[in-house]
Amino acid sequence: MTAFVLSLLRVGGVALLASVLGWGISSALFPRRREFRLERLGWSYAIACGLLASFVPLSFLLHVRPGWIGFGILSGACLAISLGFRVSGFAPETAPAEPEPRDPKRETPLAVGVLGALVILGVAVFALQALTEPMWSNDFLAIWGLKGKTIFGSAALPARLYASSELGFSHPEYPLGLPFLYAGVSFLTGRWDDHAMALLFPLFQISTLAVLCGWLRRRGASREVVLCAAAILANFEPLYSGFLTGLAEVPLAFGLLLFGTALCDAADPRDRGALRRLALAAAVIAATKNEGLFFAAAGCALALLFGGPRRLRLALTALPSALLVHSLHLAWRGRLPLRDLDFSSFSFGRLGEALASATRLPGLIGIAGLGLGAVLIFLGSPDACSRRLLALAACGCAAYLVLPAFAVRGPEWLIQTTLLRTCAGLAPLVGAAIARRYAARAGPSPG
Repeated sequence: MTAFVLSLLRVGGVALLASVLGWGISSALFPRRREFRLERLGWSYAIACGLLASFVPLSFLLHVRPGWIGFGILSGACLAISLGFRVSGFAPETAPAEPEPRDPKRETPLAVGVLGALVILGVAVFALQALTEPMWSNDFLAIWGLKGKTIFGSAALPARLYASSELGFSHPEYPLGLPFLYAGVSFLTGRWDDHAMALLFPLFQISTLAVLCGWLRRRGASREVVLCAAAILANFEPLYSGFLTGLAEVPLAFGLLLFGTALCDAADPRDRGALRRLALAAAVIAATKNEGLFFAAAGCALALLFGGPRRLRLALTALPSALLVHSLHLAWRGRLPLRDLDFSSFSFGRLGEALASATRLPGLIGIAGLGLGAVLIFLGSPDACSRRLLALAACGCAAYLVLPAFAVRGPEWLIQTTLLRTCAGLAPLVGAAIARRYAARAGPSPG
């Protein structure tokens, strides 16, 4: 027990130090205004994970063993660059209006307290599930953890990870962002400990909630609406569970929320850091899972269709960084086929089989939850932000429903094994969209 606590402290210390550096670097993404602080806290963890993952392949390219020196050099360089490109604030000619004064009659301290307690409960339950035992899910052992441990143990990216047919089960075609993150933490702590590294996942959840709450408050939602959305998301077991600890769904859900909120913010010419956030978020999701590139392309298309006067600028920001990440993967390991999909096998019959299988998948609770979500969306007041977020989530849901028609092992197999957990990753996007529709302060939503 003592050894585990010490290892947990090492991982927590690395994450904390990287997040502090991420906070400094985030000065190039956010103006120094009070209303951005909570959001900036969540983005700082995203930057921290990017630093921890990025210094590993950069060290390999320089033919040195990854360690504190390499991490310090990369972090220092990023910090120095960010200080030279700090966001000064909103454009003075379109400064945001002052928040409306609070109405004491509308204060509901009991509701705020209960909802806050539910948020804390959800975070505590997920932390308990994540940290009770080493990460154990089949995909962690066969894919993400296997690659991270191999990279750490070899102090290299061995060719066998993407060239050996015997390791085909590990999906060599998947992006390497998460394995590099695991390896980066291990290089800095000096050991591979897939029990203590599970701490990264409650931190992903907390950062997701911080971005959700900060963005909604800045966009005018009441404290009750914000906490209600956070409480539901924090206790959303299909996403925050022991099984998904170690897998890419939780980090991707975080990245998609970053990408969706940045896509909304970038339509506002007042927010000078939004385009930078959009480019960074696109790189994050592309480095996490294959569909990250699809979401970046979908965001680019949505920007062209519904981006307003800044549509071209949004489109040219949403996709290139994701393409760059994808190109770096291709340059390193070559083009690899998708192991589970065969695009020549499509037929409308297989598509119908996939859709029929999807309708049988949710139980009564799932159907009730989907129905409640649809009612909340319908009854809310639509605005440009909620439309973009829902459209991005709808693109992802449609892709997850159609792709099984190309599955090598048949549509029903892919639906049964992946649909629930992949669609669960869309929950932060949908939650932010619904809460935005119930914003208590009805002000203009730019873009």
